[in-house]
Amino acid sequence: MRIAPISRNYGRGTHPDMVGFRVDVHPVDATERAATRAVLRAHALPQLHEWIRRAMAADETWQSTAHQRHWRLTDGHLTHRDEA
Repeated sequence: MRIAPISRNYGRGTHPDMVGFRVDVHPVDATERAATRAVLRAHALPQLHEWIRRAMAADETWQSTAHQRHWRLTDGHLTHRDEA
């Protein structure tokens, strides 16, 4: 998630000038962790790196809006979707 500088966040402890990225990882069953870790390292991390690189180079309009990218691993297949 890219956090844009918006004043409505300030009441929740986020200063309006604060910008950055946040990564949330949901729990994975112990029996699936090794396989999940391998897929995330091989595919999701390079995609995340590219997404952050593009976000940092984006124009001011894009950067002033919060954006999210969600990855989902189902049956060994990684998909993602974007939200703005």
